[in-house]
Amino acid sequence: MILDYRHQDRGSDEWQAERYPVYLDNTPCHMGGERHWFLCPARGCGRRVAILYGGAIFACRHCYRLAYPSQREKPGDRAARWADRIRDKMGWPGGILEGGDWGKPKGMHWRTYERLCREHDALSNCALADYQKLLNRLSSRF
Repeated sequence: MILDYRHQDRGSDEWQAERYPVYLDNTPCHMGGERHWFLCPARGCGRRVAILYGGAIFACRHCYRLAYPSQREKPGDRAARWADRIRDKMGWPGGILEGGDWGKPKGMHWRTYERLCREHDALSNCALADYQKLLNRLSSRF
């Protein structure tokens, strides 16, 4: 595939023309058929990717050093998110500040319930400790 487009740099009135090939690759799927991929056109990359991101050139997320939101999370926020996921599995309301034990969901084994309760409590304590550190830092400024 040939990409042929023009782009404008920030703060510049001039348009720059770009024209370069983007190669495609195929991989077989386990249940038949095939999956199509782009090969990153950035110099020295060539990764097989599903998405190319626009900029001066189209390139993969690794070339643009893009990160997923979860990769930028602080440890306390990650622990709170994981605890919330457990709360969803259990059918419990609210977030980690919503105290109390809301009981075992119907059909869940007791062993699974007890394990998830232990994991939830450990994650909640980690998140709350991280939030406490943040509040201590903020209050020391005043």
